[in-house]
Amino acid sequence: MPRLSWSGFSQSDEALAQAAFDALKPEGWVISAEAEAEVLLIDLDSIYGQMSWMRGLPDGQIAVGVTAALRADTPYRLPSPFTANDLARVLDDLAGGLGHVAATAAAHGPEPPPRTTAQIAAVAAASPETTRLAARMARMSGAFAVDLDGLPRLVVDRDTKQFAPGKSLKDLSGYGFVALPAKAITALSPEDAAVALQAAGDPQPLQRLVWLLALSGGDGQLQGHGAGTRFVLSRWPQTEREFPKHFRIATVMMKGPATLAGITEASGASEADVADYINAALASGHASVVVG
Repeated sequence: MPRLSWSGFSQSDEALAQAAFDALKPEGWVISAEAEAEVLLIDLDSIYGQMSWMRGLPDGQIAVGVTAALRADTPYRLPSPFTANDLARVLDDLAGGLGHVAATAAAHGPEPPPRTTAQIAAVAAASPETTRLAARMARMSGAFAVDLDGLPRLVVDRDTKQFAPGKSLKDLSGYGFVALPAKAITALSPEDAAVALQAAGDPQPLQRLVWLLALSGGDGQLQGHGAGTRFVLSRWPQTEREFPKHFRIATVMMKGPATLAGITEASGASEADVADYINAALASGHASVVVG
């Protein structure tokens, strides 16, 4: 019996989602706890949903992004808000995927427990694969260090939500787009992470690094949203001293909801700079998508 759950929803939106499920009464489906669900509906327009998606999902769990944007990075998408008919279409599409997961589980036995940071790093070290840091952070937990020629040594602790060095974000911009070889990553114990953070200097909230990686990793293109999506800045990221050109963009976004084109025109900034800033502000929770 397939299990469904949701993540990042406000209390009112969760009530609407539950009402759509109750109206549909999908045969065989049940609502369960998030960790036990085969299918997870994630509110990609909320900071909590974004954090859930960035943390990564357990092996075999299928993500459905719920968003007002025209597209989503998740394998499946639901409009926000969604109706019982919208949910029915997605559940029909999911049937094949769940059959594949069930067949794989039957063939290979119970799923193994989630891998630790050290295990992930060990597997990656044996592979020639290269990945951007943001993608690696999304599927790793615990603490690790990154050593890469041409960039400052970076220490990241997902558990304490800190990173270092944090004095100059601009010096770390390359981590947003560089291909990161697995051998550049070293897993750290909690004790070693605390020492490494202090040694690197100026530990900062991890949210600032998330902001930076999204800023420099979007290649000047709006990620996951269509041209008609409207955005608003609800909190002001403290980065103006290093990125003075963002001041005009942030000022426009604080005034009220606007599209990429509208913000570009009103701020006088380039469309690429505005797209990068929107990506960063959404990733860090400083901005949100406005529906309606």
